[in-house]
Amino acid sequence: MRTSDFTPLFRSIVGFDIKGPAMKVSLWAVSLALATIMPFAAGAGELKPLEAGIFPLSAHTVSVYYTVSGDTFEVVTTIAPGADAAGAPIRFVGLLPPGQKQVVSVGTFGTTGAPETLELVHQGGALSATQVKNVAAVN
Repeated sequence: MRTSDFTPLFRSIVGFDIKGPAMKVSLWAVSLALATIMPFAAGAGELKPLEAGIFPLSAHTVSVYYTVSGDTFEVVTTIAPGADAAGAPIRFVGLLPPGQKQVVSVGTFGTTGAPETLELVHQGGALSATQVKNVAAVN
């Protein structure tokens, strides 16, 4: 991945833009930090508490992590536009009891193409994240 691919994610983490050489150094640091979680960028994975997963959906990047409150997970999902897209990141926080799921969809609503979807399932002591190709499969 190019370091510019992380610009929207970096912007969502720090809340502002950095220009010039400082941006390159900062993006390099974020890229290095994200390298430890990149195994989950392939489309499926099991996350542990406070362990982030990064998933490409359409022209966006979705970041997911969760904390534990009793037997319920507080799931934080941030959707950021890709490097070539404009817009601000959007953050969602939801509670996920055991055995329940959340569905995150990004893409081509109202057209002939189906949006790309990420299914988050609270299974046992972990959060399962799976990219689903067909929206009908998760309904």
